[in-house]
Amino acid sequence: MKYTLAIIAALLSSLALAKTPTLKGSMTLSVKQGTIDADFQLSDIPPIENYLILINSGMNIEYLRNEQESVNYDYKKAYNATYSNESFGYYLPDETGDAKFLPETLSFKYTGKYPVIADMSKASDHGDWKGNIAFNGKTVRADGLQAAWYPVLYDVDNDVYYDKISYDISINCSDCQSIYVNGSQPIADQSGQFSSNMPTSLMLFAGDYDITEARGSLFLNTNLSAEQVTEFASMSAAFVEFYENQLNIPYGEKPVLIRTTPVAKKKNWLFVSYPAVVYITHAQSGFADFIDAEKSNFFQPFYAHELAHYYFANYRMFNSALGDMIMESFSEYLAMKITKALVSEERYAAMVEEKLNALRDVDLPAISHITSPADYGNRNRYVYTYSPIIWLMVEQEIGEDNMYAWMTELLTADTDSTDYEFLISTLGRVLDNDEQLNTIKTQYLSDVQIPESLDELSRQ
Repeated sequence: MKYTLAIIAALLSSLALAKTPTLKGSMTLSVKQGTIDADFQLSDIPPIENYLILINSGMNIEYLRNEQESVNYDYKKAYNATYSNESFGYYLPDETGDAKFLPETLSFKYTGKYPVIADMSKASDHGDWKGNIAFNGKTVRADGLQAAWYPVLYDVDNDVYYDKISYDISINCSDCQSIYVNGSQPIADQSGQFSSNMPTSLMLFAGDYDITEARGSLFLNTNLSAEQVTEFASMSAAFVEFYENQLNIPYGEKPVLIRTTPVAKKKNWLFVSYPAVVYITHAQSGFADFIDAEKSNFFQPFYAHELAHYYFANYRMFNSALGDMIMESFSEYLAMKITKALVSEERYAAMVEEKLNALRDVDLPAISHITSPADYGNRNRYVYTYSPIIWLMVEQEIGEDNMYAWMTELLTADTDSTDYEFLISTLGRVLDNDEQLNTIKTQYLSDVQIPESLDELSRQ
């Protein structure tokens, strides 16, 4: 009997991981008032016992109802920064109160009110980030997974987020000129229907902006001339081709370039919510800096990093304590390789030296010692600086071709957990050399001496 129950549990787990929710309904928003009114229905919900439904903490729930919207469900909510910094996690208790109940379809109605921060004289210095639902008086931006402006199902036991969904929703914004949602074409209108049968994480960008297209890429609010758009699209296409050739995995949709201003004084950064690559900056030049003769060598590696996230975060989402490190560090490693090959060897050398300098006299745990994200310590230093240097050191040991083969294996190997054992097993299959694998484990992943310079790293 226990074996039968185990088989049933395994089948349910497989079904849950394979099933993709569908979002339908409508939303009304105002970029001038900072309001969002959502009336959504999430269907095709997979059978998950231990779950949370993440909805941005700025949303006030009117109800959670059944499919026919005839019964209101009692719900509970919890906050846990391990799962989300920006959202509450909602769930339906069963009749006993000791377990959770999850129907296949749920209806949601909620309203959010957010500050509209257009006056920088009263804005904070750094109060803006990727998961922020940001109204700047001209536009609103909200990514999918972190901002959770729509219900995002989370499988707690398997550490799987269902932010990538199929959808068919209407959006109305009376003070907008254009609206965009990942997976659909942008519209130059105040309202429209947006849909996609391909599971997508729903980046939202709406407000007063222009739409341009070149070589299959969309440019939203970029203020680039026609010539600049063509030049940027060519640069982007060259980077994509490099990644495709090295990883032997076709790139997905062409990037959608979005520029907008932050709601903080001193924040300027890029992030990706594929296919959207979003540049948040006060600089009027915006994306023009990425193709400027004097500035492009500095800026292009940042764009290369975001493009690499198609593979490490979209093509495969990594979980476990090492998931964040894997996605960011391999994206940075790829950006460094593309910088050396296509941008500037001098810029590549400067990137490596900058990272090595930042690691001097710093004690960080080896990758094999990480048991939770808290073990990173300084997260940015660990995932963007320390770990990419480790991959460069591993490259010196196994060669560039094996590094690309390893990354392809990381992206394609069948697994539910992308933990340390997964890292080692995928590398082992590529190397097929136990002695060399043991060297990597002991000298680079367990006990490592960081080189002092690029020359020292290259001599290893």
